[in-house]
Amino acid sequence: GLILKGNPWTCECGLVWLGHWLRRWLRETMQIHTVVLEGAQQMQNLAREATCTDPRTGQQTPILDLYPEDLSCHASALSRGGSSSRCAFSGFQIRTLVALVLMYWWSW
Repeated sequence: GLILKGNPWTCECGLVWLGHWLRRWLRETMQIHTVVLEGAQQMQNLAREATCTDPRTGQQTPILDLYPEDLSCHASALSRGGSSSRCAFSGFQIRTLVALVLMYWWSW
C-alpha cells in the first residue's frame, strides 16, 4: 500500500490536492472492492494517519480534512498556472510521493 504518515507536511493550499486525492481513492476503493464494514473503517483510519501541521496553531490535521475553503485558498493557489502559488513540497518530497504512487499502482 501507500504509507503517507510520518511526513513533515505543512497544512497549506499546495497540499489540498492530496486531501482530495485521498478522499477520492477511499471512495473508489470502497466501490470497486466489496469491503466489509470493519475493513472500510480500517482503511479510513489508516488514511487519517497522514497528517500535516497547521503553521498557526501547531496542531496536527488529517490530510483527508484539508479543503480549500478551510485554508482560505484562492483559485490561483490551487492551479499550476497561478504565479503566486507556493509548492508545499520540496523536490525530494515530490519525487518520493511519485515513487510511492507508482509502486502502489504496480502492486495491483
